[in-house]
Amino acid sequence: MLIDTHCHIHEASYPLDANDVIVRAHKAGVMQMICVGTSEISSRESIEFASKHDNVFASIGIHPYYAKDGIGSLNQLIDQSLVNSKNKLVAIGEIGLDYYNNDSPIDDQIKILKEQIELALKYDLPIIFHVRDAYDDFWKVLDSFQSNIEQTGRPIRGVVHCFTDNIKNASEALKRGFYIGVNGISTFTKEESQKAMFASLPIDKIILETDAPFLTPNPLRGKVKVNEPAFVKDIAEFNGAIRQITFDEVANTTTANARALFNL
Repeated sequence: MLIDTHCHIHEASYPLDANDVIVRAHKAGVMQMICVGTSEISSRESIEFASKHDNVFASIGIHPYYAKDGIGSLNQLIDQSLVNSKNKLVAIGEIGLDYYNNDSPIDDQIKILKEQIELALKYDLPIIFHVRDAYDDFWKVLDSFQSNIEQTGRPIRGVVHCFTDNIKNASEALKRGFYIGVNGISTFTKEESQKAMFASLPIDKIILETDAPFLTPNPLRGKVKVNEPAFVKDIAEFNGAIRQITFDEVANTTTANARALFNL
């Protein structure tokens, strides 16, 4: 069994039929998936989509691209979801900092990130983090919560989604107890430093994701137009090969990791 811990098949812009996508995922052994919100609209779509499909779960949050728009009614959406969505809400995310595209001012990104971490701590939910070219500030934001964590006894739990940074920042994430989200990039990157980083990640601290419709893995890259959860199988096979371990070990361990983090 495999789990796609990060996809966007719930969004209205996703070009494939969702029912067909789920059937293909199940045939590939991908029995559960998490639909991840990036805006208030996308988050509402993820909750609605998950409520209609067995073994599909939702995460809701404001992506750093949209930080300039504020947090909106995310608090109320969490309240409603926890009451009405039959345990389908499993995380806050994707949230974080993105200085590469810089679609929102840095101050807004940091402000919204802090507000959403506070929500995750309040509701005791794990977080799906998106961080790109911003790790120095990201660690500072996390450190600013240390006194709150000590008072409440609730650590910040989560995964650094779509991780492509260096081994140093991977080690920093692991030191903080975070999981590392590994997707199709691990199968096609040409950067030797990234290849070394992916191979160095301990299997008991990674979870698999597609980020569908983006980042189609090899060997399907260039052969299909749209990524989908079924392709987690290809990511699992590749990551087993670079570690010289069996596919079953990758599937069993990453599934256990995802279940532990998201309480699936």
